[in-house]
Amino acid sequence: MLGRAAIAFAQIVTLSRILDPADFRQVAIAVTIVGIGIVFTDMGISSALIRFRDVTKEELNSLFWLNVFMGGVVTLVVAAGSPLIAMFYGDMRLVPLVLVASTVFFVTALGQQQRAMAEKNLRFDVLFKIDMASAIAGFSIAVISALAGFGAMSIVVGNLVNVAGVTVLSWLLLADGWRPSFSFSWKAAKRFVAFGSNVVAISMFNAVALNGDIVLGGRLITGSALGYYFQPRDLCLRIMLVVNPIVTRVSFPLLSSVAHDKERVKSVYLKAMRMTASVNFPIYAFLAVFGPEVVAIALGPKWAASGPIMRVLAAWGAVRSVGNPVGSLLFATGETKRATYSALSVAIAVFVFVYLGAPFGILGIPTALTILYVILIPVFWIALVRPSCGASFAEYHTVLLLPAIATLCAALVGALVLQLVDGALPRLVIGGAAGTLVYLASSWLINREWLLSMAELLMIKRLLRGRPQPT
Repeated sequence: MLGRAAIAFAQIVTLSRILDPADFRQVAIAVTIVGIGIVFTDMGISSALIRFRDVTKEELNSLFWLNVFMGGVVTLVVAAGSPLIAMFYGDMRLVPLVLVASTVFFVTALGQQQRAMAEKNLRFDVLFKIDMASAIAGFSIAVISALAGFGAMSIVVGNLVNVAGVTVLSWLLLADGWRPSFSFSWKAAKRFVAFGSNVVAISMFNAVALNGDIVLGGRLITGSALGYYFQPRDLCLRIMLVVNPIVTRVSFPLLSSVAHDKERVKSVYLKAMRMTASVNFPIYAFLAVFGPEVVAIALGPKWAASGPIMRVLAAWGAVRSVGNPVGSLLFATGETKRATYSALSVAIAVFVFVYLGAPFGILGIPTALTILYVILIPVFWIALVRPSCGASFAEYHTVLLLPAIATLCAALVGALVLQLVDGALPRLVIGGAAGTLVYLASSWLINREWLLSMAELLMIKRLLRGRPQPT
C-alpha cells in the first residue's frame, strides 16, 4: 500500500505540473463515475467469497460468469448514458472521457474473483507485486499521454492501463491453474448473491457518500474551482485509501474468523480503530498545518489557490477516516442490514451538508462535511459499534481520544515552526521532524499500545523492549 501511495503521489505531482486545473474538473467527474459504478460490477461477491469459508468449484465458476456479465452490463449502461452525464454537468467534453472510463468495469470484472480469493487467503505478497507493476504501468502511460497533449484523457487512459495490468497479472499469478468452464448455476451462486445484495447496497451508498461532494459539487461549483478542490482532495483521500485498507483488509478476515466470540471481535475492532486513528491523525494534522507549503512543493505555483482548501480537507480526512473499520465489523458479524441503513443515512446526510455548504464557496463544502463526520463519531458508536461488539462508550472513544491528544501536541509544535522558519521546504522539513518527535514521545506516554504494535509491524519490537522474542 505504501508503494502504491508513492506512485499515486508521483502521479499527482507530475500531472499537476503538466495539466491545467481546469482539466481536473473533468477528471474529477469521470473518476467519480468509475468509483460509483464499480460497486455494481462486484455485486458484493468479493466480500461474500471472503465471508464464507467453504466455496466449491461450481460456485467459483458461476460467480465468475456473474461478475463478467455484470461488468459488461455496467459498461454498456454508463457508455450509453455518457451524453446525459455530460449534459447534467454542462460539459460535452465529458462524453469521450466517460466512454473510455466505462470500459474499466468490464476489465475489472475479469480479474475480480482472483483478487478476492487471494485476500481471503492473505496472499498479500503476490497482490503487492501485481499492484505495484500495474500502478507503474498506468502512471507511465498517463504521463506520456499528458506530455503528448491528451489533457484529461491521459489520466483516464492511465487508470485503464492500471486496471488491465491488475487483471492480466491476477490471472497469471493468482489463478493457480484454475480456468472457468462455460456453465452457470444460479443455485450455486444464490447464497453469495443473497449476502452480496446487501453489500452492493452498502457499497453503493458508501461510494455515493464518499463522492457526494464531487457528484453534487460538480453541478453547483462551476469553472476551474472544482479542479483546485479535486487535487488536494485526491491527495487527502489517497492517504485514507492507503492507510485504512492495510488494517481493514486484514481485520475483515480476522473478524470473520472470530465472529462467534464477541469479546474477541471487540478486541480486534478496537485495535483496528486505534491503528487507523494513530496513523491517520498525525498525517492529516501535518497537511492541515502545512497545507500551503505542501501544495507549493507538491503541486506547483499555479495551484496556490488550493492551499487553504488543503487545510480544511485535511480536517475532513482525519474525522472521516475513523469510520472505515466499522464496515469490516458489520460485514464480519453479519450485520448487513444495519450497515445498509447506516450507509443510506450517511449518503443522504452528505448530500444535505454539501448542499448547505456550497453557497459559501469551495471551502464551504469540506467545512460542512467535517462537521457532519464529527457528529457521526458518537452516532456510529450508538447505532453500530455497541450493538455489534459491545464496546463501551469509554473504550470506543478512548482509542480515538489518545491519538488525537498526541496529534494536537505535534500540531502545536508545527504551528510554532511556521512562525519561526521561512521558506516552504524548511518549514516542512523542520516542522515535520519536530512534530514527529513530539508525536512519538506523546504516544509513548499515553498511546503506548499503538507504538508497540507499530514496532512489531516494523520488526523492531525486540529493540524497544530490550528482550528476545519467542520463536
